[in-house]
Amino acid sequence: MTLGPEQLLDLAPAARRAVALEPRSVVRLRIAGAVASALIRLPFGVLVGRRIELEQPTDDTDTTLRAVDFLQWLDGERDRMPPPVDAMWRWPVPPADGWQRVETVPDTVIRPLVRAGALTLKEAAEREGVPGAQPRAEVADALLDSVVLTADSDDGAHAEVTLRALSALTRMGFLARGSSAHVDVSGRWTRVAAVYGSVFLESGGLGGTLRPL
Repeated sequence: MTLGPEQLLDLAPAARRAVALEPRSVVRLRIAGAVASALIRLPFGVLVGRRIELEQPTDDTDTTLRAVDFLQWLDGERDRMPPPVDAMWRWPVPPADGWQRVETVPDTVIRPLVRAGALTLKEAAEREGVPGAQPRAEVADALLDSVVLTADSDDGAHAEVTLRALSALTRMGFLARGSSAHVDVSGRWTRVAAVYGSVFLESGGLGGTLRPL
């Protein structure tokens, strides 16, 4: 079956949010049988994605598109899928399967961590003496890359989730109110999967008990 934009409309919200953050964003569109996914690298260094089930299997696809062009096609402003820009994708991609569930975390745990991180960033900027400004890049990076959730299994395996990852999860609108997110692992990859999308981290480890730091 030939791929049509009507089959991929559920990928549009993630692409729109990415374009709002960075108009030059690209989408890695991957389709295998009846499963489609869109991967996007956000401007603040986080890989996010959304995976949907198609009503019918279609031709396998693995291509990179400009997010703006992709949205125009989904919105009916283009008759055909836009031309690929595969050379613009320069990052590794997480595995499509083989994920192991580590823990499920309610949004009532995740959102306070993100709010606390935002407050810490604000306070760091204020210490710079410029109210309303952003903290220095090295200060912001250190805070965003701090581990705020850890997962450990009984056999000693370990996984970590950073503030940057959780902030991306909420900023992209992936975490619905009253819902939960799953922490999964596959090889060196960690995935935080919510209702409307996932955040991926390149980090090894398996886990079992998730706790706030």
